[in-house]
This record gives sequence, C-alpha cells and structure tokens, in this order.
Amino acid sequence: MGAATAWRLTKRGVDVVCFDRYAPPHPLGSSHGESRIIRTAYFEGSWYVPLLQEVFPLWRELEAATGARILTMTGALYIGAASSQAVAGALASAREHELDIELLDSDALRGRYKGHVVHDGDVAVLDRQAGILNPEAAVAALLSQVSEVRRDTEIASIAQLRSDFDAVVVAAGPWTPELVDWIPLRVERQANAWFSIARDATWLAPDQFPVFIRQSEDLGDIYGFPTLDGASVKVARHHAGETTDPHRIRRRVDEFDVDPLRLAAARYIRGVSGHVTRTLTCMYTNTPDEDFVVDFSPDDRHVVVISACSGHGFKFGPIIGEIAADLVCDGGTRRDISHFSANRFAASPHVPDDNRDHDHQRDH
Repeated sequence: MGAATAWRLTKRGVDVVCFDRYAPPHPLGSSHGESRIIRTAYFEGSWYVPLLQEVFPLWRELEAATGARILTMTGALYIGAASSQAVAGALASAREHELDIELLDSDALRGRYKGHVVHDGDVAVLDRQAGILNPEAAVAALLSQVSEVRRDTEIASIAQLRSDFDAVVVAAGPWTPELVDWIPLRVERQANAWFSIARDATWLAPDQFPVFIRQSEDLGDIYGFPTLDGASVKVARHHAGETTDPHRIRRRVDEFDVDPLRLAAARYIRGVSGHVTRTLTCMYTNTPDEDFVVDFSPDDRHVVVISACSGHGFKFGPIIGEIAADLVCDGGTRRDISHFSANRFAASPHVPDDNRDHDHQRDH
C-alpha cells in the first residue's frame, strides 16, 4: 500500500520519500509469498467491486511502465454450499455489478475442473475476472517508480516526520498499532504451505486450475493456487491464526500449522501429496469487522492511514494508493470509501498487546 501510494503520488509530480524498517521487498510483513489472489465478484461486500474494476488496469499500467510480470489471469472459483458467504456473496456482487460469472453445480464442477475433489452439495461461482499477483515483483516494480526509498529506517512516531513533510501516509501493516492508537487492530499470524504434486497432474496448471476459495464447516476458509513451478501447489487458511505482533511472531511453521493444510489438500485437491516443500508465515492486520481503514487521523488531516486491510488488501494496492493520493492532494476522493471510515470504531478500545484470549480460533 505504501509503495503504491508513492507511485501514484509521484505520477502527480509530488516529491515522495518512502521509509521502511527493512529492505523491501522482504518476507517479514504481509507482502511476500510468490502469489496473491486478485478477483472481482467480491463476496465480502459489493462496495469493493468498483475499486477492483479500477485496479486491474492499474496493475497493467505498472507492468507496461516497468516490464515486470505481475498479473496472471486464471479466473477464480468460490466453492461451498449454496448458502455459504463465498457463493451467495459472490452472486450478490455479480448481480449488482453485472459481472462475468458462472454458477456451477456439483456435476459441472467435477466435469470441468479435474483438480478439485467435489463433494455432493458443493456448488461454485466461476469469476472470470480474477487471477494471481506476484507480490515481490509488484513491490519491486512499484518502488522502481519512486525516486527515494529509505530502507532499514525505523519510524518511531508520526510526529518524527510531520515537522519535515507536508503530509504523512501510514501504510505500516502489522506495525501500524505502534504508530496509530485510534484504530482497534489485531495482528494475526498466518501460515502457508506448498505441497508437492504428482508428475502427471497437468490439471493443476494455471490454464486448467483457477485460484480458489473454498468454505467448509470444519476447516473454515481454504484458499489455493495452481502450480506455478510444475512441482507444487500453495494452500492456506484465511483467518485461522493466533494473535501476535511483528516482534514476537513465531516464524517457524510446525505440524500444528501444517496438519489442517495437509488435510485440506488431501480432501479437496486431486494429485497433491502430503509432502511439504516449503512454508512461510505472514501477518494480517485486522479490524474488528475485517473491512479496511482508509481515513485521515482524527487529530491531523495531513496524516492518512491506509493499511489495516484484514488479510485481503494486496490486490487493491494501486487503487488504494490512488485514493490516498486523492486524500493527500485534494483532501477527499470521488471514490466511495464510506465503508472504510475509522469513525465506525469510535467507541472501540485499542486492542492491547497482551490480548491472547482467542489464539488458534477463527475470527468468523
């Protein structure tokens, strides 16, 4: 989000300096791991769809400007019971915005996508305007368009910058609670794993196996990708992690993390073994309702906060950057960001660092 904001401000002729406590792109926050899903029939809320419709051309603009390969279109499948949020919510967004989707029953899903183990009662929404973003390539491309990036530089407070700059945009991800105390945030550890696939599992290639999100009663929300290396697939759970902070996160992935992913891969994906080829951890910065925060500081309208994205924000990077540029340059934006106002948490206390009561539990 910060790199994208810097890119959009730079295109407007604004002098921008980026600060990062590490050297991005790096694997220590929330913008790494080879792949991120980008999609359009957004089941989390139809108000996201107009932003997504704007962001695909922005990713292509970045590719054209830098020569980087960032976006690969595969389509997306949202799989679950007909009443699940993934299916019903995607259909609702598609109807409202007249999106290019298709509803598949169990037989159609089995017949078209061999890579999925389909259970009776499963249905799926095929979202054709969807695919994969490469996060490391994206961050590198974004920063290549910015004249000054101060790496390995820690910012201890917003006040540290306000005397030297006309405006500050806070896009600190899981470090945001250290700089902003007026938004209730919970940082959540996430684990991803890659499992080896059979040599003849051609049905897991990107042209045959769209990115997917599957909602199940016992394992929660599972998501995954086609094979990008011909040897493995990446599988993860959405919102199934323990509360943490970026200074104390468990970086090692253990069997407690891998077991539900291995079970999901065996239960739902054909041609995948239980052998783990690699793992990673990352962090979500969650609001209580899992919607974004894009807003001014209540104390200073020259301070904008944009990076509480609750684990589903990467795909929006360039359009959130454009909105942040609007807020900095114009004091407002023509896009509807009413759902992202921090005022909705006006009566909520800040989540304390020692809030560990819900470790290992799903958020919803």
